[in-house]
Amino acid sequence: MPGNIDRRLPGLSEYSAEQLFFINYGQIWCSKMTDANALNRVLTGVHSPGEFRVRGPTSNFDEFDRVFNCRPGQGNSQLNKCTVW
Repeated sequence: MPGNIDRRLPGLSEYSAEQLFFINYGQIWCSKMTDANALNRVLTGVHSPGEFRVRGPTSNFDEFDRVFNCRPGQGNSQLNKCTVW
């Protein structure tokens, strides 16, 4: 692309590229289902529900806090973060 122009999507121009990364990550796992369907998936599925596939990692990720200016304990940010590596 000539000049490497930074093009923004309409309605999303207020978000930084880093914020859009996390917004997209959450959107990938977004779903809506009935309570019965959700219960069936929990009881028979091999994967955790999408909500927890987003909340778990982002609530323990310092970069998520930095990008959205969250303080530990605020919103989705954990006070005592779990680290694996």
